[in-house]
Amino acid sequence: MSKRPQLVSVREQIYEGIKEMILTNIFEPGEIVPIEKMAEEFGVSPTPIREALIRLEGFGLVTLIPNKGARVSEISEQDVRDIWQMRTLLEPFAARMSAVLQLEAELDRVEKKIFGVLNGSYDFETYVQTDVELHQTLCEHVPNQLLKETIQRVHQLSMRMRYFPEHQAQIHTEVVEQVSREHLAIIAALRAGDPDLSAEKVRTHIENGEARALQALEARISSAPS
Repeated sequence: MSKRPQLVSVREQIYEGIKEMILTNIFEPGEIVPIEKMAEEFGVSPTPIREALIRLEGFGLVTLIPNKGARVSEISEQDVRDIWQMRTLLEPFAARMSAVLQLEAELDRVEKKIFGVLNGSYDFETYVQTDVELHQTLCEHVPNQLLKETIQRVHQLSMRMRYFPEHQAQIHTEVVEQVSREHLAIIAALRAGDPDLSAEKVRTHIENGEARALQALEARISSAPS
């Protein structure tokens, strides 16, 4: 008997929707997520918005403000370094495990989107999809469930830090091209079935990403009103 498709509840959709807005910097660090406005946008009462914000506070993304909403958590240099240290420990190991698997269908799908990004036929949402899908491919077949869940959590926490550089207009195109070419190098290593090379390419991508995130964070802090 085939499984029935699982329906996502409205509350879960609201939670995921607001979380995505934070992770992609639609709501930037320090910005207020207003309950009433979100309720109006989602077409619901304030209650599920509050519930979503409580969950997001537990995830470390916001701090609740009584009777107002929630403030998006700030990002410090130490936050970036801590998250990237975790990524350096976890993701190359996952890449090493994934390199021996048959992932051609997933890699073909992501690679096609990446070439579209490099050809300029994309929007920011498509670019984010290529990033998310490649990282999912690296970990979703890992047999260790705890490792998989840890990688996914760290990946989500890193998202809004990773996308700081892409939001700087003066370096947007350069960063998108750099990241996309690093992704292609990872895919090539996975296609070759080379665990060592796959781990190396992922580690290089992570190191470059940390440098980009720290540079963008420094630029953001220096441009903030004193």
